[in-house]
Amino acid sequence: MSIPSEGLMSMTGYGRAEGQFEDSAWVWEVRAVNGKNLDMRLRLPAGFESLDPLIRRKVKTVLARGNMQISLDMSASGGDDAYTINEAWLQTLIDNAASVQKQNPHISPLRMDGLYLVRGVVNERPQSAADPKYKARNATILKSLDDMLAALLNARKVEGTALAEILASNVVAFEKLIAKARICEGAVAGALKQKFEQKLTELLGENLPQDKLLQEATLLAIKADIREELDRLDTHIAQAKTLLKAGSPLGRKLDFLCQEFIREINTLCSKSTDIELTQIGLDMKSLTEQFREQAANVE
Repeated sequence: MSIPSEGLMSMTGYGRAEGQFEDSAWVWEVRAVNGKNLDMRLRLPAGFESLDPLIRRKVKTVLARGNMQISLDMSASGGDDAYTINEAWLQTLIDNAASVQKQNPHISPLRMDGLYLVRGVVNERPQSAADPKYKARNATILKSLDDMLAALLNARKVEGTALAEILASNVVAFEKLIAKARICEGAVAGALKQKFEQKLTELLGENLPQDKLLQEATLLAIKADIREELDRLDTHIAQAKTLLKAGSPLGRKLDFLCQEFIREINTLCSKSTDIELTQIGLDMKSLTEQFREQAANVE
């Protein structure tokens, strides 16, 4: 059985987008995993730090939770004047490499092409923030960020659809356990009363007054009655179905609901006087943990 979702979103996904403006080209990439809040780690080329707050603001408009690793890789084809070389940093790398090689002769000889790839050695030549070309290029870069976010959202939605099916099947399995618990001998009031009457008679003998026997058996049966817990579990199941149909963001709500499930299950197990009912309670706990694990990936 499946519960249709209006848009369950996973927090895991990948997005990529490419862009170009005159002699500049770039690639956006994002990798996202689950997280309690929205946490972004940005990797931007030197000279593009001013984009940081704009990127964060744009991401926050479409995402609510998750750990993001966002990178922007730039390249240019404008000739030598498009780049600058940090000669001091490059010389430091050369000196360090030479020192290491001197101490370890078995290491392969120094390769300059590898040093040029070190972050901060080769940088795009900075442009004035007042330059119209600079503003137009950055605006185009930010616009292509939307394409990357759209790709990420699509990936998260695809995985969210799969999560919805798993969570829905878990809910159905839980419903079956509740139905099984209701007909279990340890949950039927009449059977409980009869069971306690028999035990009291065996322990206290036949001389116990019938009214006293009935009173004690009834009290014990009331304490062991789990119908209230089962009714509350039914309510939680109905709430879970409603949440799954409503769609994201609902990850925190599902986590809170799991806590409510565990609370009722613990009470049920503590009241149980029947091996079968106790096993049903343990199976419910297992299903709840599975549900919680999957729900942890939901936005």
